[in-house]
Amino acid sequence: MELSRLVKNYDELTGLEKMVVENIMAEPDQVIRLTVNELAEKMFVSKTTIINLSKKLGFEGFTDLRYYIKEYLINKTGKKQNVTYDGILANLYSEITKTLSLQNEENISKIAELLQNAKTVYVIARGASKPIADLLSSRLSILKIKSIFINDYNLIEIISERIVPGEVLILISLSGETEKIKNAAKIARAKNVDVVGITSFSNNALQEIANYKMFCFSNKAETKNNDLVSRVGIHIIAQLLIEYINSQERK
Repeated sequence: MELSRLVKNYDELTGLEKMVVENIMAEPDQVIRLTVNELAEKMFVSKTTIINLSKKLGFEGFTDLRYYIKEYLINKTGKKQNVTYDGILANLYSEITKTLSLQNEENISKIAELLQNAKTVYVIARGASKPIADLLSSRLSILKIKSIFINDYNLIEIISERIVPGEVLILISLSGETEKIKNAAKIARAKNVDVVGITSFSNNALQEIANYKMFCFSNKAETKNNDLVSRVGIHIIAQLLIEYINSQERK
């Protein structure tokens, strides 16, 4: 990982912005050490200049830029551990068993019944969690539950505004902090629509909003700028729901 995002639109930057980028490239660790106010003072620019530059470079803000720099420095200094094959297996085994230990039949039964009785189930996820959401939605359809996977980013807000009580929103976010997902949950709950939140086992915004919750275990819940973070736990939850509903259908 190099600092390529900092120079991607270099020619479109103002002279002052180019100076800030050059300073960061020369001494990236200062972004981690200093607050945005301290960094601005050191470079003789305003705080607004740095925040606006961060957004112009494609980041959500200075915090997002700081995270990007932090990941770069970790990679550069080689602090990431070299994991052996046995270590990979051990991590996966731990993720699976700990995720299963977080489940209980009473909660799964309530969510299964909710989905079976729903007029329509909308399943939404972002980033690397989208394939799991798609799989869950398609399997629910096979089980004769009307389910729609919302893949289009722009449709998320539209669906959350048009959804009505009796329909169900399943929102998947490993961190539970994805902005678009949080907003959809808030709008749906304000309309008394049931929301099933599937996230990592942590205190996060989505779990505070959702009125039905399922947790998975994850060694690393922060997924920003890293789509390689394991979603095995989310896969387990999706398959568990599918298997449980299928078993109830056969009774």
